[in-house]
Amino acid sequence: MKTNYSNPRGRTSLDSMMTPMIDVVFLLLVFFLTTSSFQRLEKLLPSSVSAKSDSALGDSNEPPPSPPQEDIHDCVIKLKAQGNQIQYQWNGLEVASLQEIQERLAAILKVRADVPIIVDPEDSILAGDALGVYDIAKRSGASAVYMVAR
Repeated sequence: MKTNYSNPRGRTSLDSMMTPMIDVVFLLLVFFLTTSSFQRLEKLLPSSVSAKSDSALGDSNEPPPSPPQEDIHDCVIKLKAQGNQIQYQWNGLEVASLQEIQERLAAILKVRADVPIIVDPEDSILAGDALGVYDIAKRSGASAVYMVAR
């Protein structure tokens, strides 16, 4: 049975005009899915909103244990203000200086170059100090360096 898509006034029906539009929409959908970036989402980075409170972590004064080398998924470098000094932490452990941070970065990036480095400064830290740590990570050869913003 043959279907006639034209109406008596000489216009085609809406169904036959929508078919090319649907084809274009599907082509655009395929294009954007294949060209989209699958990088780590920013909402997965640590922030003060998602951080656990001190009471939830317990009253232990011991620093958290250092994870084994093969279990490192990311390296968080925290910058905290102590008077006029800046205190550095590497995954929760105290670090004495920027030189030690640079040495640790070099050692880790030799083993695994795709480890994400996350620089997490407090609100009172100057941007220049935080960018200094960022630059050290980039110069060490890290391909993914992220800056936490509040």
